[in-house]
Amino acid sequence: MGKILRPVLLLLPLTMGCYNPAKIVITNGLESENIEYIYISSDSEEEWGINSLPNWEVLPPGESLEIAVLPDTYDLQVVDQNGHTYTKWDMEVKDDDLIWEVVPADID
Repeated sequence: MGKILRPVLLLLPLTMGCYNPAKIVITNGLESENIEYIYISSDSEEEWGINSLPNWEVLPPGESLEIAVLPDTYDLQVVDQNGHTYTKWDMEVKDDDLIWEVVPADID
């Protein structure tokens, strides 16, 4: 079962000309539902911001999306094709990657 990784650059603030990005990898583990929106925001933000899926595409079941971010603590939310939300709060991303396989049990 091959997974497709599509790299996406989340707006990375450049501090003094250098940064050390980490990755958030989101895999659609929903058996028959596309993911239509992926929101990632710093845990200090009040709003979700823009959809992190490129060009308003969808993430079909079994596929993954890789998003480059700076190490920080993030809130993550995905929305499936039926409008159901799946949210992870206060997820710490350090120098290693954060991997989240969204499964039906994660529904809000």
